[in-house]
Amino acid sequence: MLKMRQRTKLMIYSGLIGAGVIGVLFAGYAVYSVKHLNKTRSALIQQYETEIIQLKDERISTTVAGWTTKTKITAGHKISEGDLTSVEMPKDRVPQDWITSKKDIAGKVAKVSIGANTLLTQTLLFEEEAATDDLRYRDMGFVVLPGTLAKNDVVDIRIQFPTGQDYILLSKKKIQRLSSGVMTITINEGEILSLSSAIVDAYLHKASIYALLYVEPYLQSKAIPTYPVNQAVLDLIKRDPNIVNMAEQALQLSSRSGLESDLSVLSPDKVVNYAAQQASEVNKADSMEIEESFVMSK
Repeated sequence: MLKMRQRTKLMIYSGLIGAGVIGVLFAGYAVYSVKHLNKTRSALIQQYETEIIQLKDERISTTVAGWTTKTKITAGHKISEGDLTSVEMPKDRVPQDWITSKKDIAGKVAKVSIGANTLLTQTLLFEEEAATDDLRYRDMGFVVLPGTLAKNDVVDIRIQFPTGQDYILLSKKKIQRLSSGVMTITINEGEILSLSSAIVDAYLHKASIYALLYVEPYLQSKAIPTYPVNQAVLDLIKRDPNIVNMAEQALQLSSRSGLESDLSVLSPDKVVNYAAQQASEVNKADSMEIEESFVMSK
């Protein structure tokens, strides 16, 4: 009986020892597994972070920063910093003359109409000539104007003699103001002299001074003036400076008489139809612009 009890105790002790050993081994394995898992996770995190940094570096090396327009810009518009927004683009998709600095864009003028979100390049812009000290505004009511002339259009002022000789008097002039057949442009001292000579020339020889529109003024080169200043006329102006005003008034009256003659041919019905046609074209243009803006916004 005593032996059985001792054997039972021995078995119990052996079981407890075995269970303890198994528990210790299991705990050790669990600790090892947790440490190994943490180490593996840390290594993966480090690997992913390294890959992310590499991808960012690769993206930076393959993209470039540039500037686009926020909205549609019309030809002749002087661009300000408020018109611009920065953008990053793939390096292999940008033209060679793309502009990186906002300062190199602000103050320049658009050569053509530029759509919204268009990357700006050197070929799209140009810099206006600085105003010289002798630059002045000049109102002209004696020039025969194109029927479609509008403010901000660009023209050459020419003189045509009854003999058929035709000369460029003033080249590539922007219409600053336009009202009742009187246009305002800017001219310098040399151009004032040429213009005075041409006015008297036109008065004495029944010549016509007229304007011609540029088709793409910000893409086309400036024409070279060809009108030769008449020395005899300059001498006449020196002797009687008032002759310039007299000649200008005579040309203006002649231009106005021609306009009134043309207008007298139009019946009231034709005038109404023309006005309705012009309004329809304006509304159509506005609708197309709104539709274009809507499509771009998509």
